[in-house]
Formats: sequence, C-alpha cells, structure tokens
Amino acid sequence: MKKKLYEARDHLMGGISYALPVIIGGSLVVAVAKIIGFAGGVSNLDDYAQAGGFFHYVWMFQNVGWSAIGLLNLVLSGYIAYSIAGKPALAAGFVGGVLASTTNAGFLGAVVTGFFAGWITNKIKNNVKIKGAAASSVPLIILPLLTIGLTGILMALILGGPLGWINTSLLNWVTKMSENNTNVVILAVILGAMIGFDLGGPVNKAAWMAGNALFMSGVYLPSILVNVAIWIPPLGYGLATLIKKKNFSETFKEAGSGAVIMGVIGITEGAIPFTLQSPGKLIPLNVIACAAGTAIAALLGIYVKMPPIGGMYGFFSVGNGWAYLVGGISGALIIGFGANFLVDFTEKDNGAVAETVSEEIELSFD
Repeated sequence: MKKKLYEARDHLMGGISYALPVIIGGSLVVAVAKIIGFAGGVSNLDDYAQAGGFFHYVWMFQNVGWSAIGLLNLVLSGYIAYSIAGKPALAAGFVGGVLASTTNAGFLGAVVTGFFAGWITNKIKNNVKIKGAAASSVPLIILPLLTIGLTGILMALILGGPLGWINTSLLNWVTKMSENNTNVVILAVILGAMIGFDLGGPVNKAAWMAGNALFMSGVYLPSILVNVAIWIPPLGYGLATLIKKKNFSETFKEAGSGAVIMGVIGITEGAIPFTLQSPGKLIPLNVIACAAGTAIAALLGIYVKMPPIGGMYGFFSVGNGWAYLVGGISGALIIGFGANFLVDFTEKDNGAVAETVSEEIELSFD
C-alpha cells in the first residue's frame, strides 16, 4: 500500500512539474501586460478589447498569458497520465483535462482524469492483444478510442457533476474566508506552513497548485499568500550565514550566497541543504517562519493588483507591496536568528550533501 502511495505521489509530482512552466510563464506575461498598462495610465486593459491602437495590442498580449494559464488542467491531467503510462495515455489525459475545465471540476477533476487515463491505458495495453496484420490498429485506433471514450464517459457523465459541486463549494468557502480578516490570517497560516514543510516536496507543491488553481478560477488571494511564503526559507538561511558567520562552515557560507539569490528569485529548494543539517529542529522552524511571515503579510493588508509574481521582487505585482516585503522579510529573520540559535552548522558538516542538492536544484532549472 505504501509503495502505491509513493508511486501516486510521484505521478502527481510529475504532472505538476510539467504544469509549472505553463502557470509561471502565463502569469509573467499577464503581469508584464498589466505593468505596461499601469505605466500608460490604463488600469483595465479589457477596456481596449474592441479599440485600436497600442493598448489593444497590449490587451492581446495579456490574453496570451491568460490562454497559457487556462491550459493548467489540460497539461496537469495529460502529464499525470503520461507519467503513468507514457505517450499512449496523453490523448485521454488531455481530453480529461479539458472536460475537467468545461464541467467546472477544475484542479480536482484534472487530477482524477489524469490518474484514470493513465490507469485505463495500462489496462488496455496489457489486456487487448491482436495478432497479425491488424496489430497496428491497437496503438492508432483501438487504444485512443477506448481511452478517450472511457475517460470522457467518466468525467462527462459520472464524476463531472459531483466534482464540479465539490470544486464550486471549495471556491465559495475560500472566497468567504478571503473576505474576513480573521479567516484570511488562518488561510495564510495554513498555506504558509504547507510551503515551509517540505521545501518543494508534495505538501509544498500541493499548496502551490491549490493557490494557482484557485487563481485560475478567479480567487486570487491564496496565490499571493503562497508567493510570500515561497521565498522565506532560502532568504532566511542566507541571512543566517550573514548574521553569525562563525556558526557556519565554509561550504555553508558559500551556499548562503546562493540561498539569498534563490530567495530573491523564489526557489524554496534553496533552503534544503541547510535544513538537512538538523531536520528535526529546522523543519518546525521553517513551518513557523513561513506561517508567521505569510500571516503578517495578510494582517498588513496585502491584496490583488495583478497576477502575482513569485520571489522577493514580486512585491510590485501586488497591492500594498510593503506588506508583501515586511511579511516575507519577517519570516526570513525568524529563520535567520532561529537557525543560529538551534543548530551549529560547523558540526557534522553536510557540505557534500549541500553541494549535491544545490547541483540538483540548478540542473532542474536548466
């Protein structure tokens, strides 16, 4: 059972890894268009949808970004299926993702159809055997017909309605939470803690995907809260190496410079080499720091201005950018001082591990 759960986690993470560039790239394109509009005194580019001139083309450019963001369910479902059963599952996975959007099943529907498409593709590949001249019809005709047809029946006729209701209920619940200051802080604490828990692992990615799935559905605040938390751990450990240099080996001092850069960019994994020095002490510290920093940003009144951009420099993409910076820096300082108080980074030097993890992070972004 445990093996099956680990396999399911890996397939989900595989799908998410393909969806990341779609969401990030689309959000950046929309943000650039918004910035151009703000610079020209235009607060709503949709006013230029039917007009001519320069800002009509900026509006068109903005729509390129929204089109990319709209691919989230399709890409997620398709590449979960691909992770399970390879290229033969892509067609059914893509169709399932489209149906997840059209039935309003959203992110949940995309995950379900991705797993189902991969599973049913493997079942058919392993059980439908045709010999002779007709064997070539299996991958080209029979497999797509059955996988797409069965995935379509599952989502359009069976699960589309129930999953759509669950998704809509979730959106309404989060929307109501976002309208109440106390509930916003609770939401911030939950999302921040999830981001800090495993630094790019399944819990972290679940919070990130939830924020972006809600963003795609028109609920924007959770994605901003997630973006605040993302840059806290790497920046925190980078600051820790500056606050008390004697507490760190040379390897960790060098890693600290990279961690600062990763914090500015918004790569949570930059904190992994440091956390590995004493996970039992530093994982709770990461959770507390991310939860506290995100809550501070919420209390200070962070709000939506445009699609949020991750990283420390994303402050200009949100309303009340000072809240974004103060919240994130506060969380980073909790780690900066707390890590020095809790752990001696000169003992049991995990330098080799730190270098290996850092190299893996760099490769993953090549």
